Amino acid sequence: MAQPELLEVLEKTASQNPSDQKLALDFLKQACNTNFPEFIKQLSLVLATKTCSNFVRQAAGLQLKNALVAKEETTKNDYLNRWLSLPEDVRQFVKENVIQILGTEPFRPSVAAQCVAAVACAEIPQGLWPNVIQMLMENVTNGSASESLKESSLEALGYICQDINATTLESQACMILTAIVKGLGKDEPSNNVRLAAANAMLNSLEFTKSNFSVESERHLLMQVICEASQCTHIPVRVVAMQCLVRIMSLYYQFMEQYMGLALFSITLNAMKMEIDEVALQGIEFWSNVCEEEIALAVEAEEAQEQGRTPENISRHYAKAYLVPILTETLARQEETDDDDDWNPAKAAGVCIMLLAQCTGDSIVATILPFIQEHFKNPNWRYREAAIMAFGSILDGPDQKVLTQLVESAIGSLIEALIIPILKLGLLK
Repeated sequence: MAQPELLEVLEKTASQNPSDQKLALDFLKQACNTNFPEFIKQLSLVLATKTCSNFVRQAAGLQLKNALVAKEETTKNDYLNRWLSLPEDVRQFVKENVIQILGTEPFRPSVAAQCVAAVACAEIPQGLWPNVIQMLMENVTNGSASESLKESSLEALGYICQDINATTLESQACMILTAIVKGLGKDEPSNNVRLAAANAMLNSLEFTKSNFSVESERHLLMQVICEASQCTHIPVRVVAMQCLVRIMSLYYQFMEQYMGLALFSITLNAMKMEIDEVALQGIEFWSNVCEEEIALAVEAEEAQEQGRTPENISRHYAKAYLVPILTETLARQEETDDDDDWNPAKAAGVCIMLLAQCTGDSIVATILPFIQEHFKNPNWRYREAAIMAFGSILDGPDQKVLTQLVESAIGSLIEALIIPILKLGLLK
């Protein structure tokens, strides 16, 4: 396929005329099937040619990526084998084009980063392209690197970490984390770079067990992530909080020393924020803590039955501080809320339920004052919050404690449920 013809076809992939668009996509599919080596080379060349229009370059990059990756397992394997069967000089030509164009694209997100990741995910497990991680790391750590080069290189690392088998990258975890820590650090002036680094960090956590097992490395990672969780740029803050949530699931056994120093205040302050995305992560953090504590309790019970010492010890954190924030969050409802939307109020209900399962009888005395105070509150938000709180603690405490709770609250609960019906005039 001559390049002028390819440029014209790529231009038409976004045609407002459905017929032209279909013809263009069919033509590209046929070209891919007819002469894949030449097709893939030409796409990488268009992506790397700065004189081509931005749209055409993006279209070429997307076609290139889509020729390498697929969701369906059989197609995915077919695409992998097709790529690996290419002559080495063709694969090298494509790799050089996509890696060299990082940081030069005038559009976000970087299509070249997606292409680099697609090729890397195909080749790294086969022992090919062994220096790609190092090249991406050096793009980030080089003091003279442009913002766009650092951002796109971190995006590529993030995509690789997301899509490749975690064990494949364990040997290169230190290089990956070096780049991520550099990009995420508070000294990085670009929020775009920090966001790309935060996403890469989130995707890398699965294979960093050896790093979290070393105290000095763990301290550095936790420091950088905690600092990022206080970033004034909300997207960075949200992803950093997501990292903390994930870390609690993966490395809970190492987290006690960070609770009092940072995590406690960071997450409680996040829960209080009016920005839903941040508040949700703060609540999710403590839901994960509860789930880990529940698992530890089960492990301890099994260990006792088997006469052995449990591998980990359960510790309850912060119940007295959490409950007031969670119950107030239950009242963060609006009449326009969609039943399918996940919001802080719903997340708080789940967290209280997990907290009840985790702490048992002691949750009752902590949350009962809120329930009693607001069952008859004229403000429907607080009335519903009290009902939600009541329902959320029914799975956890001992049956006798629950019986006493239900008997003492049933009258107020019925009245609370009837109030809105009376206001609608449905009961005469």
